[in-house]
Amino acid sequence: MPCPRGALALLLVAPALVARAQDGREDVFPLARDPVYAALLAEVETRNPEVQAASAAIAAAKARVPQASALPDPELTVGYEYGGRGLGPGTDDDTGLKLGFAQAFPGSGKRGLRAAVAERETNETEHTLHRARVEVTYRLRRAFADLLLARENLALVEDQRRATRDIEELTRSRYAVGLAQQSDVLRAQAELARLEQMRYHEEGLVGSAIAELNRIVARPAATPVGDTPRLRELDVTVVRVPALEEATAGLEARSAAFLAAHAMVERARAERDLASKEQGPDFLARATYLHRGSMPPMATADLGIMLPLYKGTKQKQALAEAEARLLAGERSAEAMRLRARSAVEKARFDLEAAVREAEAYSKGVLAVDALAVESALASFQAGKSPFVAVLEAHNTLYRDRWRHAELLFHVLWHSASLDALGVVMD
Repeated sequence: MPCPRGALALLLVAPALVARAQDGREDVFPLARDPVYAALLAEVETRNPEVQAASAAIAAAKARVPQASALPDPELTVGYEYGGRGLGPGTDDDTGLKLGFAQAFPGSGKRGLRAAVAERETNETEHTLHRARVEVTYRLRRAFADLLLARENLALVEDQRRATRDIEELTRSRYAVGLAQQSDVLRAQAELARLEQMRYHEEGLVGSAIAELNRIVARPAATPVGDTPRLRELDVTVVRVPALEEATAGLEARSAAFLAAHAMVERARAERDLASKEQGPDFLARATYLHRGSMPPMATADLGIMLPLYKGTKQKQALAEAEARLLAGERSAEAMRLRARSAVEKARFDLEAAVREAEAYSKGVLAVDALAVESALASFQAGKSPFVAVLEAHNTLYRDRWRHAELLFHVLWHSASLDALGVVMD
């Protein structure tokens, strides 16, 4: 029996879910385990070009580590020594074929520090991959929420059209017997025409959201997205908003942006240490061999030292530059920490407000609106209230239902923001 697509997606993302469960962590995003969303997330990991580019950059950075610690390439020379008495080897003591070999040796500790700089660059690149995954996941969740909102609004338009058509038929029947005015019928028909325009608009938003999802997942254009859950089915009473202390605790160890900034500081620190070591001398070994024909060969060996005679304008300036870069990196990391904390606090308060507002709408506002519509219809049928009262109550109900759907969208949006900022719940 073939495995359903949603079940296959859950199998693909199961390791990440299990890892979170083992760590006692939980996503804030309430639809993290939805099968349709899970299928999209599984495709992102294997198909998104931004994630693939970041993965390739890590492989490139790792390949630089052994290069950084390698010795400089040796120098091999071939020449001919002429002593002045003849061209043949051995004609005199100084005539013959000459071979030379030279090898430069960096000063003590320099190769290790160069490798350390390359390793820190690799670590920085790995955090770039983590950041790319986080950003792509956030955009996926935002686009998924956009699709749910557009489909919910489209369903509301259709529902409102059916209800308005019923009101229009009731008004026409009452107009036929002289109990309503022609303007009431025309007003109801104008509402139907307006809803038709709104339907076209929401259909366009559905297509736009699907196009964005296909871009993120790297699917072919116009690839359909399966049936998604109704946004109104999201139960905000089970959405847990993390406490402020819980949201900000350990943020430095989870925030992708802060981890990348910390890796940048570590690289700058390694570059500072290398710049300090570069003030020391390097060494050079050289050997030559002279083939003199029938005469015994001659060989020489030399050891040299490359003195940093221009330290004031080269090595010391390089050290000053590295120290300034390190200071700039440390201050940038601190600024990133403050920005991340502020963003978490803002997203957390926005999520709490959206949850409370949505709960207030679902428990109070929408129920009262429905009763108001029933009362207005009953009064209109009994001839006790004008048609405009029915239309006003009806439009208020659906305006509040639209607002409720928008608040549920904000719950998804702000929860996705908290996850992207590194917030997890115990």
